[in-house]
Amino acid sequence: MANFQTHITWAAAGSGLLSILCLQVGFVDSRDALNLALVGTIGGILPDVDLQRSHPSKILFSLIGIFVAFMLVFSMDKSMSIAELWLVGLGTFVGIRYVFWQIFYNYTTHRGSIHTLVAALFAMFSTAAICFHWLDKNAFTSWLIGFFLLLGFLLHLVLDEIYSVDFMNYKVKRSFGTALKILDPSKPYKSLILVGTTLFVWFFTPSSVQFWDTLLSVETYRIIAARFLPS
Repeated sequence: MANFQTHITWAAAGSGLLSILCLQVGFVDSRDALNLALVGTIGGILPDVDLQRSHPSKILFSLIGIFVAFMLVFSMDKSMSIAELWLVGLGTFVGIRYVFWQIFYNYTTHRGSIHTLVAALFAMFSTAAICFHWLDKNAFTSWLIGFFLLLGFLLHLVLDEIYSVDFMNYKVKRSFGTALKILDPSKPYKSLILVGTTLFVWFFTPSSVQFWDTLLSVETYRIIAARFLPS
């Protein structure tokens, strides 16, 4: 599998370049462009939240907790007091860093259900729903942020599979096939729960019509082509 530095470097580079593209073609403003880059980077390390080594998994949950806390605080009503905003941010960080981390550390196995394509969809749906209902983002931006998380997540899985092949000796390591899979066949009950939870979360996502119409529109790629190189 690829190491932490490889995952975060590729995820940060890829999401950073794509966020600049989204900013330049007018999909998002500068603040949301930064959010896209950060979310894509987090997506690139998200599949490793189930690491069985406590120290790196604590670092991952600390990063996620900090990001979510800031996103939530910045979306809150400006009439709230400083103390209330501090409590919201601190409570969010503590909940993710300690409560969620304890659950994941005790009840997941590395490259299990979290390391699947269905888990990637769950992450995207959850992010889109949270951005729309809790962070006051419009439907298009919510789906775009979720999509960036999905891309980072998928990049992580692909990199792990690539690093499972020893190209110099033309050998395939035993870990090949454990990173990029639809579901975890060794844990049918957990996989079934994951599918059910993913479908449940999907019902809370905003309308994706504008997002897919924009993403699949020929006009979108004409605009990108026109802005891609100096005139």
